[in-house]
Amino acid sequence: MKKLLKITSFVLALVLYLVPATEAEAAACSVNADDEVTNLITTTESTWCTVTPDYASFPLFKLGLCSQIPTYESYQTDCTFIVDNVAAQDLEIFKDSSLSLLGDVTLPAGSYPAAVILLGNEISLKHTQTFSRDYNGWDATGGGSTETGDRCSTRTASGSEDDIDSSMGGFFDCVDQDDVEQLTPGWFTETSGAYLSDGDECTISDGLIVEASSELAFETNSSSSVICGMSDASTLETYDDYDNNSNTDDSTNATLQLVVQTFNTPVVISGSSSSIDFGMKLDNMLSLEGYDDDGSGTTHINGFVDGIEFTVSVQ
Repeated sequence: MKKLLKITSFVLALVLYLVPATEAEAAACSVNADDEVTNLITTTESTWCTVTPDYASFPLFKLGLCSQIPTYESYQTDCTFIVDNVAAQDLEIFKDSSLSLLGDVTLPAGSYPAAVILLGNEISLKHTQTFSRDYNGWDATGGGSTETGDRCSTRTASGSEDDIDSSMGGFFDCVDQDDVEQLTPGWFTETSGAYLSDGDECTISDGLIVEASSELAFETNSSSSVICGMSDASTLETYDDYDNNSNTDDSTNATLQLVVQTFNTPVVISGSSSSIDFGMKLDNMLSLEGYDDDGSGTTHINGFVDGIEFTVSVQ
């Protein structure tokens, strides 16, 4: 009979880190002694850089360890779920925070080469950033005009880079650091971009998931991951009208995102194990980017989700 690890408290520390489908992962921003970003951020992707957001929030449905590397067809039987919610559990996380998600859980002793997490589509970020130079953002007073400053924050809004146009410079408010006006960050919810492929869906080959696009699969020092859009917990997404020259927008019916992470070294639970922690990466998950919304040469500062990794530690 297999021994079970009884988990009396499950802690989720830090948060999801997703790779946008529109660019490669950016390097970490450089900062000076005053914690100001010193990079010159332009509309060129090679100048974009990442910082750790003050807060992040995401809707969690499932989180589990897997006895074998699963696919989107098999993960519900290959994995033992530590979190299994019918409705999304909205989690608000900040650096070095922790949340107790549930009570007692048992896991069979054994080797677990993979883990899965099932999320809702929308991730929200809240952040204030100071810079060593001025950038263009929104007028924080709500005036609906461009405001220049070296202190910028996310504004309460939802959208993606596709929504940045000549009438709206983006999703950051900016003021001068010496300005007495208070800059209150709001929750920016990225509605698309972090998950979108070029209209392709994940497939399965030789029992393993093949990613829909190269930006939705990547490797870290400890693992490799692939992200698949799902229309529901059991059904892969489909794209509608992609490249068929119709007048309707190309779109996916995905309501969920399945992340399958394969560990370079499997997680081992033995009879002497007493606890388990999952850690979700928050470091450098916010990419600071520049956009010229109307071709005028005026760059507005913005920020979008960038990267993914979570870890498992057994005591």
